[in-house]
Order: sequence, then C-alpha cells, then structure tokens
Amino acid sequence: MSMIVLFSPLFSANSYALTLNIAAEDAWPPFSDAQGNGYSRDLALAAFAVSGVSLTIQAVPYARALNLTLAGKADGCWNVTRQPSTEEQYIFGEQPLFTASASYYFKTGKEKNWQTPADIPDGTALAIMNGYEYGAEFEKHRHRLKLIEVSKQQQMIAMLISERVAGAIFFDRVFDYTMAGSHYDRSLIRRGQQNHTSDIYIAFSRQKPEADKYAQLLDEGLKILKANGEYQRIMDSHYDRWSE
Repeated sequence: MSMIVLFSPLFSANSYALTLNIAAEDAWPPFSDAQGNGYSRDLALAAFAVSGVSLTIQAVPYARALNLTLAGKADGCWNVTRQPSTEEQYIFGEQPLFTASASYYFKTGKEKNWQTPADIPDGTALAIMNGYEYGAEFEKHRHRLKLIEVSKQQQMIAMLISERVAGAIFFDRVFDYTMAGSHYDRSLIRRGQQNHTSDIYIAFSRQKPEADKYAQLLDEGLKILKANGEYQRIMDSHYDRWSE
C-alpha cells in the first residue's frame, strides 16, 4: 500500500521541492502499523514539513523495508536501531525519532532468570521479529540460539502461549499495545528483565547521493519540534489514544 502525504511547511526555514520515498514498517504498532501509521509517521511528516519536504509512504514488512533502502529503491525506512551492523549499511542523522525498550517475555509459570543475552543457554528457542535489531550485545550471542523469526507480533504471542519457544523479545510498548487489542489474557505472559533500550531512527540509503542532506533535514525538523512542544504533543496523543 502506498500513499503520498503532503504537509504544508510549519516554519519559514529553508524550503525544498523534494519528495522522499519511505518504506514504512507494517507490524510495529503503535509506532508503525499495517498502513504505516503511528508515532513514526507523524513525527517524520512533522519534522520534514519544517523544510517543505513531502513523503511517499509504502507500508511493507520490516525486512523488506530494510532491503528496499539498502538497494536504493527507497530513500529511507523508519524504526531502525543505530548500531555497528546498521551503520555499515545506512546513513543516519544525529536525532533519533524516539527511544524504545525491549524485554524478555515468558509464558506465566515458565519464567527464566535471564539478565542479559549471555544468560540465555545455547540452543534456546527464542521468538523474535524478522530483521529486527536487538542491540549489539544480543548480536554477539545470536549464533548460539535457535531463533524463530516471524513477521507479526501476534505470532510471537501465540508461540509463547503454546510453548513452542522458551521466550520472546518484545519491545515493551509494542507488546502492551498488541495485547490490548488481542483476545489473549494478559496474565498468560510475564515480562522479564530488559534486553536493551534503543534509539530508533530513520535510516537513509547509501545509494542516494543526497542521503546526508535528508538526514540533516530530519535532524533540523526534530529539533524544532522538540523546541516548540509539537514533538511531545505527538507522543502524548498516540499514548492517550491506545492506552485508554
């Protein structure tokens, strides 16, 4: 699904006749849902609007969003963690869209005392999302684990409850949002220790000659949104909407 979103400039800063093609993750609500709507979209639209930049938004699975950006078929994609593995492949600005924490989750009665990725035993079946980054420390231990990679949050919940996996890693706000809209009893799953906290960015394609400029425009816009209170208004409006 694709859409072109035009936003009128909010400020009289430098203005560019520019439209960026963004590959939007389709399975990480409330940050980015099946239509690419959520925190990420609203923040990106508002930040780029500062310079009069418009966005063409295509909602696709996260792994595909990364691949489209890597190949230069999209100018960028959002919800990417900035870590050594992603910095080699993409261009990032200095300003994250937001910060998100992720934790270990277990079926109730099957909790494990995992404090860090090093505590997870070799060969453990662990559910994660396909293409997601879970921090540099987790990457060091990825090869030891039996990772079951899926494309939907609901699949991880079902695997936990059916005991197909020993645990899963969810971003906490995404888990809360998904459970709030599901038929599962929240008491069936327990949250364990935090795996990591990540600054979440828009990653820009190294195949695009002006990718550094795109990142700079985004940085400038985010700084202005934070200074004038619009950033916090966007974050609060989403939280209020789904937490009621």
